[in-house]
Amino acid sequence: MGYGFPDEVIKATFKGPKLRNNALWEDWKDLLVPNFDALSPQESKVSIWRITIFLTVTLIAFFIIFIRIFHLQIVEGGVSRELADSNRIQIKVIHAPRGVIYDRNGKILATSSPAFRLNDSEIKKTRLITREEALELEVKNDPRAKDLEVDNIRTYPMSQILAHVLGYVGGDGIGKMGIEAQYESLLKGVDGGEVIEVDSKGVKVRVLRRNGPKPGQSIYLTIDSDLSKKLYELIVDTISKVGACCGAAVAMDPKNGEILALLSFPSFDPNIFTLGFDEGTILETLSDPSFPILNRVIAGTYPPGSTFKVVTALAALSSGVSADTIIEDSGEFYLGTFRFSNWYFNQYGKKEGSLDLVKAIQRSNDTYFYRVSQTIGEQAIADWARRLKLGSKLNIDIPGEEAGLVPDDKWKREKLGEVWYPGDTLHMGIGQGFILTTPLQILGITSFIASDGKILRPQLLSKVTRDNVITKQFKEDLLVSELQLKQKIEKIAEGLKKVPKQGGTAWPFFSFPIETAGKTGTAEYGDPKGRTHAWYTSYAPVSDPKIALTILIEGGGEGSSVASPIAKEAYRWYFSPDKNNLIKDVYPIATESARTLGE
Repeated sequence: MGYGFPDEVIKATFKGPKLRNNALWEDWKDLLVPNFDALSPQESKVSIWRITIFLTVTLIAFFIIFIRIFHLQIVEGGVSRELADSNRIQIKVIHAPRGVIYDRNGKILATSSPAFRLNDSEIKKTRLITREEALELEVKNDPRAKDLEVDNIRTYPMSQILAHVLGYVGGDGIGKMGIEAQYESLLKGVDGGEVIEVDSKGVKVRVLRRNGPKPGQSIYLTIDSDLSKKLYELIVDTISKVGACCGAAVAMDPKNGEILALLSFPSFDPNIFTLGFDEGTILETLSDPSFPILNRVIAGTYPPGSTFKVVTALAALSSGVSADTIIEDSGEFYLGTFRFSNWYFNQYGKKEGSLDLVKAIQRSNDTYFYRVSQTIGEQAIADWARRLKLGSKLNIDIPGEEAGLVPDDKWKREKLGEVWYPGDTLHMGIGQGFILTTPLQILGITSFIASDGKILRPQLLSKVTRDNVITKQFKEDLLVSELQLKQKIEKIAEGLKKVPKQGGTAWPFFSFPIETAGKTGTAEYGDPKGRTHAWYTSYAPVSDPKIALTILIEGGGEGSSVASPIAKEAYRWYFSPDKNNLIKDVYPIATESARTLGE
């Protein structure tokens, strides 16, 4: 208790002489501190040293703590405050609904439906939940409610029919393919958000601030969804009957470039990308060997077959060949050791005698176009093909368009390292050989004739609106104008008018009540089984064309018997005053004699 403790006790209790070592002291010492023995001077020094070390260590420890507190409170005070606020305050995104997509008649093609998205941390995956499940989380103050987002899920009522026109919205909320991608900036709105306060368990306490989302603009397309549905049904039915894999159809108003229908088969369901389907379904679609994602109208390239004879005819007339020039069909002829023959001779062993340009188009006579091509050469044909926008894009307002291929001597030398042979010119003249086109390009050539020498840029956008106010509207965009060729175009149009009439190749149209014009095509593509692409491109009515239509069935067979019936039924529906109660006309049954009239 200290070296001076005995003296202090005596001072406090003893009133007599203050003697340290008397008997009284000894009594008090044993009473107060039994067995007390004063520390020696040496022991006292050791204790002071220990105390000094202890105090020094304590001071150093407190100094370190002070420095740490100073660092946390002063130096990193802002960061700590933000971390604390982040645990107390959360920001939730309110996704803006995308603009609605309508067809030309105001029918909804794509819209956004309210939905709830839960970022489930347990399974580390975002999933859609029902409105009832979301309300249950909120009512129960479930901590998982902090990971709940109010979203807008894109839905496509017409599903596969218009998948290649509309495209789809991916998981990131950004448009993929089609109109969704092309007009992303118009359709996508501005997201809003709210700042909420939560307790230590993450349960919402109150909303501190809220900014509402701004919806995207609505888009009206030139598409006629009812016509699209009819064409899709016809293509699916035909493909099933002939055992083909794929097909395409595209229709346009030749006077202004408005696309009325655009279909590619096989198709896909765009809803699988937005309605929470499993990844396996999406992967199956993307890896399908028939490529349902491919838009065959704008990205499929094919030999055009006899539909290309319109280009060859224009090139011939522009090169000085008269429409009245007569060429004798001998059935077949040889160029060196290579045989060139007419389809009619190959199938039925018959010759067609003397032909001028109009009859050659009507009968799709190969011999005539072989001889004409031989006369004008490949460069004249290639130049006119390029003038009609083959080998280049028509710049339709959806992504993915291909340019196709217009070959010539220069191209063959550069790409294949070979010279251009005379036989290459003959093949090119009937739409075979190296030339490749898209169905959209063939539609452009058809529209050129239907509109007396104009090709307008094909467009899908009709108008854009916000709150029912038009912010952008369709404008015609002229790509090609060749009015000085009016007489030449009229001669070709005369031949096209005879194709769907008695003696022409489009025999299914022989008794059709509306006057149409068109061109059949049967294109070889090197198939081991000898299959051919079936083409039919046309416009109607002849006196005042309101629609141009191109049909392609891959590996489907003859254009006359496979593709043209689709066009016929589409026209029947399109021009019918009562589309729900059609009365079919009666046309000749496809007997052998009738089929000999078709290509």
